[in-house]
Amino acid sequence: MSEFIKTLNKYVILLIVSSLWGMPWLYIRWFLFQKYENINIEVIKVINAIPNYFDWFFRILIIVLLIIDFKKYNLKNVILSCVAALFSPFLGIFVFVILLLLDVKKQMKIKFM
Repeated sequence: MSEFIKTLNKYVILLIVSSLWGMPWLYIRWFLFQKYENINIEVIKVINAIPNYFDWFFRILIIVLLIIDFKKYNLKNVILSCVAALFSPFLGIFVFVILLLLDVKKQMKIKFM
């Protein structure tokens, strides 16, 4: 069970870190716009797009970690979990945890019979 918690813990930490990025970015953006009043339109577009880049970075990182863990535990339905993580990282992690729990349950059943 401790290995299950360690596996789940890295995803929880990634979700917390990705969600903590949003609020400080609002203040950083406000500071940038106050300090540099004559900002070019392209720079404003880049500044407004930075949260999207971080969001996609965290989504791709979670997908890579899911693929690694699927291979580690020899689980099937990798594509299902990765597509779900592409739309919502929490959903992909949820699918992975359900599949992992079903596999652990199956192994426990085999072990005790």
